[in-house]
Amino acid sequence: MRYSRLLFILLLAASQTYAHDDSTLTVIKTSRIKNAYEVSKYIHIYVDTLRTKNPLELRNKMFMHLYEFKNERVPKPLMIDGYVYMLFWIDNDSPSADTLYFTAGFFSKNIELFTRDSTGAPWKQLPKTTPGDGELAYNQITLEPNKEIQLMVRTNYARTTISAIRPYFIKKPFYKYFLKYRLSNWDSLDIITYTITGMLFMMLLFSFFTYFQNRKGEFLYYSLYAFCVALMLFLKAAYYESSRPFNFFNEEYLDYALLFTGYIFYIRFTRFFISTAKRNKILNFVLTGAEITVLLFLIFFSWMYFTNQPFQLLDNTENISKFFMIAVGLTYVILGFFMRDKFMNFLVAGNLANLVFAGLSQLLIIFRNLPFMPERGLFRNSLLYFEVGIFIEMVFFLLGLIYKNKVELIEKAQMDAVLKQEADRKEYEKQIAVLKAQQDERTRISADMHDELGSGVTAIRLLSEIARKKTKDQPLEEIARISNNANELMSKMNGIIWSMNPGNDTLTGTIAYMRSNASEFLDNFHLNYRILVPENIPDVELSGNKRRNLFLVMKESLNNIIKHAQASNVTIEFTCNEHLIIHITDDGKGIQADKLNEYGNGLKNMQRRMENIGGSFSIAAGNGTTVILTLPLTDQVS
Repeated sequence: MRYSRLLFILLLAASQTYAHDDSTLTVIKTSRIKNAYEVSKYIHIYVDTLRTKNPLELRNKMFMHLYEFKNERVPKPLMIDGYVYMLFWIDNDSPSADTLYFTAGFFSKNIELFTRDSTGAPWKQLPKTTPGDGELAYNQITLEPNKEIQLMVRTNYARTTISAIRPYFIKKPFYKYFLKYRLSNWDSLDIITYTITGMLFMMLLFSFFTYFQNRKGEFLYYSLYAFCVALMLFLKAAYYESSRPFNFFNEEYLDYALLFTGYIFYIRFTRFFISTAKRNKILNFVLTGAEITVLLFLIFFSWMYFTNQPFQLLDNTENISKFFMIAVGLTYVILGFFMRDKFMNFLVAGNLANLVFAGLSQLLIIFRNLPFMPERGLFRNSLLYFEVGIFIEMVFFLLGLIYKNKVELIEKAQMDAVLKQEADRKEYEKQIAVLKAQQDERTRISADMHDELGSGVTAIRLLSEIARKKTKDQPLEEIARISNNANELMSKMNGIIWSMNPGNDTLTGTIAYMRSNASEFLDNFHLNYRILVPENIPDVELSGNKRRNLFLVMKESLNNIIKHAQASNVTIEFTCNEHLIIHITDDGKGIQADKLNEYGNGLKNMQRRMENIGGSFSIAAGNGTTVILTLPLTDQVS
């Protein structure tokens, strides 16, 4: 592998010429350096592509001016994989010693300074003196008063495309201000970057807590994606153009690793969030393949970085992997568009914006001069467009999440309604089953009473009648009482059997039974009576309990007429609307208010029976007495 790397560098170096015969150098006067002074136009450069040259053996004729390179730039693979030597004259034209800091440009590392008094004199290496704040791209040099020296610098650069040759001399007191100036020269992009980072951390917290709330894996993946991208952007802003060792590692490897790790989590989030395995098999296949491919890119890039492979291979891998992600994003947008799904449209719009701005950012990294872009300033910075894409993607993601939550809430409400209906249906069926069981039991009991007790009571009646006839000559009062009690017991038992039989649970049947029973009862006492029944009786169900209490109250009213009223005429009138109203009227002597106690507990029992079934009981006195029974006919459920 070492030999392949050497061969690659030799082939690349063979296509360029890095020395010429003219070694004339322009002298830099320290009087021109007010605070910081860029000296690119003064330097001559030599590139040791194999890092094998002894700096003490270099000669002026081996150097060439920067403008003699193609596009006035040293090819990045050479300046990064090799050593870059810079040569110039500097003259301290002041009467006092002057201390300066020298930097070779963005992300330069291991700066070594060599000086000599004349062209033929041997080089002398100066001790390395850094500012002491961890910055490696700055080395201190002290110039004696009124003395001119030749200065040679050896350095190498971080393995990143943003490395650049921009040499500066900086007055020692101005050093800290220079660092601040470099940061402010970022055109406030740090503010935008910190803002986007804050938004991503908010999305991280939101997704993380949402995951713990509902245990949906897609929110965990999105929180990890947000963490990776937020950390990458934060480090970009916090270590902007810093030459500390950590930032070299960050710019060379860590930002790529964080970005593509984030892409892996984002692809997985997308697969779970829109359920591609169920909704779109082709899209699921594409995203699964992309997830595996991105992981392989990350592993391959890591191997090349940690085994110190040539920068050109590292850079090509990074560019290919980024264009691969753009292709995946384009495929995702196209397939998502044809899904014709409103929720998917939000994600497609966000990814389309991210795709466009990420592509523009990548073009700015690869091609330094784009005719439709300004040469410098905020809108020339590739990071800006990358962040704009992320911001728009976040906005559409939130809109899509809001829409999805709305749909899920509606679906949940509908599901809850269905479940409630199902529960109500089961409860209703359960109640019906209970009622059916009760009705079956009532039917069985009424049948048993009719068959067993009825036959027994009938036998008693017959035997008592036979006994009374046999003792006709010497009648016994007890036998007559047995016969009467048997008749009364038979009547009561028939009423109980009638009330318990669920087949009689109708208003029509109730009125018919009460009419028949009243007629039979009044016929025994030779009274004139009328029973008025409406032609149209509502089809209403009455429970056995209501029917029985109504019947007993009416029967008690008729008994009271026979016992106390001394009436000749009786009228029973049934009225049906929203209530069943029964008027029982006689032309007897009536009931006086001061003599109600004579009737004992009978009236109280009648009133209590009506109240127990939700009805009312009242008595009106006039030319006789009218008993009024009222029972609501709504919500009649046994």
